[in-house]
Amino acid sequence: MSDGYYIDASSFLEVTSELADFIMQEKLGNKYENYIYEDEDEVINYTKAGQEMFDDYVGDIEGYLGAVGIVHEDQEENK
Repeated sequence: MSDGYYIDASSFLEVTSELADFIMQEKLGNKYENYIYEDEDEVINYTKAGQEMFDDYVGDIEGYLGAVGIVHEDQEENK
């Protein structure tokens, strides 16, 4: 395997966030609506429980990506 694939911060955040939300929707099905709400600015947010679940999935995804050498660009400095 190569030294690693380093992804810029905004792309890494976007990919991990999109995957985490996708997994939540897949696992929760219709119950996904119970973990989100729309604020006064019409922005969709997670409830406290939804945010905790999302954060857990982001951590899992970062672990999976790291296991195959795909990491955030900041980790390149820590080689």
